[in-house]
Amino acid sequence: MNLVSIITPTYNRAYILGEAIKSVLAQTYSNWELIIIDDGSTDNTKEVVEKFADSRIKYRFQEHQNQVVARNSALQHAQGDWIAYLDSDNTLRPAYLETVLSWLERNPNTVWGFPRGTRILELYQNGKLVKSIDQSAELSEKITVQDIFHRKLHTDTTGAFHSRKVIDDGVRFNANMHKMEDWEFFLTLGNRYPENFLYVPVVLYDYHQRFGTDGLVSNSTYREWAKLFEYIYQKHKNDKLMQGQTWYPERVNKWNKLADDFEKGAIPPYQMYYFKDF
Repeated sequence: MNLVSIITPTYNRAYILGEAIKSVLAQTYSNWELIIIDDGSTDNTKEVVEKFADSRIKYRFQEHQNQVVARNSALQHAQGDWIAYLDSDNTLRPAYLETVLSWLERNPNTVWGFPRGTRILELYQNGKLVKSIDQSAELSEKITVQDIFHRKLHTDTTGAFHSRKVIDDGVRFNANMHKMEDWEFFLTLGNRYPENFLYVPVVLYDYHQRFGTDGLVSNSTYREWAKLFEYIYQKHKNDKLMQGQTWYPERVNKWNKLADDFEKGAIPPYQMYYFKDF
């Protein structure tokens, strides 16, 4: 049985981390290790982890840096034949590991990939959920590597998987990025292993983007998104699979325009961007 290392970076998420851990414990496939990298939490994260008395759960603490550094640190300790990712505010479906491994067995040339999942945007005010938007339909039945380069879908580290070969080849998350590092990581994998991508068209994880809480992405600004799209394009514009894309410069111009409008007081902050009717 293949050992799967599941990597979960976390920072001050004691209030919700337990749900992520429970979703791993509920897996129908049992040969896994869960590596929780605590990125300098000041809450009771460690105590939450220790309540789950399972030797497969490995807790490591580091001084606060960011989730990218935490994931790269976890890769140094991962023992698995396959590596999977689960962010601390999301959950895996019980059949995640079993299903992915069965697809990998039928597709032995696979190096990396991800399955279909749900994507729910949630707005919180005073700690209470006041609005949710289901964007799960964004992931279709079929996805190509070029679709990732052409930004035809939202990507996230939760649910993603890759073989140990990626670690051995020295591929890591971009430490210069604190957001959208998942997409940039997939672009790097796409360049290295364009013929070894596997998309599993089965819903196997639940992604929640919580606005009004502590999420890094949810607390971004319009200008940050413009800069991130610009950075990624400049880094990957000469990639073969990037040719024919239509998102640049449109995305950069869009977010810069929104930033200008926000600075003029014409629109609310980014946290309300998806909840215009609320």
